[in-house]
Amino acid sequence: MRKTLSGIFILVRKALSTIDLKVYAICVLISSFIWLVMTLSDNYSEEIEFPVSYSNFPKGMILVSHPPKVISARVKSQGFELASAALSNRSSVHIDLSKIHLKHTKYGRYVAAIATRQFRYNIINQLQVESVGKDFKPDSIYFVFDSLKTKNIAIKLNARINFQKEYMQYGDPVLTPAMVKVSGPALMLNKINYINTDSLIRSKVHSNITATLNLISHNRLLKLSERKVKVKIRVEKHSEFVLWENVKVVSNIPNLKVKTFPSKVKLICTMALPDYKNLTDSSFQVVARLDSLDLLHSDKLILKIAKKPASANSVHLNTGSVEYVIVH
Repeated sequence: MRKTLSGIFILVRKALSTIDLKVYAICVLISSFIWLVMTLSDNYSEEIEFPVSYSNFPKGMILVSHPPKVISARVKSQGFELASAALSNRSSVHIDLSKIHLKHTKYGRYVAAIATRQFRYNIINQLQVESVGKDFKPDSIYFVFDSLKTKNIAIKLNARINFQKEYMQYGDPVLTPAMVKVSGPALMLNKINYINTDSLIRSKVHSNITATLNLISHNRLLKLSERKVKVKIRVEKHSEFVLWENVKVVSNIPNLKVKTFPSKVKLICTMALPDYKNLTDSSFQVVARLDSLDLLHSDKLILKIAKKPASANSVHLNTGSVEYVIVH
């Protein structure tokens, strides 16, 4: 077996030694070139893609669908022309929508369609080829429009704030601007009640907060007049305060005079110091209701906090009831 392989190797080496390799390589190149020329001279059919650009949208309308970015067509021509077309940087097939015919749907939007075969001559002139077939992909381009609307929408702060002990937010956050002008599809805008900010996260807060936040819009069709909002949050120390409040008796019994024991009760609440300084005698009201059934069955009246300022937190009484006597 080894002798047979050695013999074959020797014969091949002798054959190669009698051939001029340079001449052989030149002959191969020439024959390949002739074959390529003859092959490219024939007619072929090839599917070629073209980028698409859109312009001149109908006035007062906004496109809400996603028309294709490319279309493909079967091009027929000589191999040379097809090769040139395949290698060239093809400019976009331009689609002018200024005269498009819109049909109003029952859902409040507008639709239209364009047959892609109407761009045959554009493609022939662009590529300088013999012909373009009628088979396009897609065969039609569909458009969905909505009325373009603009309205002012409130900005909603997205905040997660943790305060140090005895410190709390004082008043509502101040947003500048408080509203933003938003433009977009009418149906979409009708469903939007506010625009969120980016997250404001703070911990162990004991002083005022000032920040600039991005406004969040997750839809590419919405255009915001502002992209950022300034936020100011006032922070105050909150303390527990003790107040002595008169008990007011409310009764449906005419000319009834009642005296409670005690006449004043202790009220405990938590609030910021600026609010505490603004308290008046009428800021809180403690009420005990007395009707005819109470006269028969109870010697105590249940107390209720009938009035309190919005700034007061954790408001409660040191007792839930008081005794009473009828004064003649």
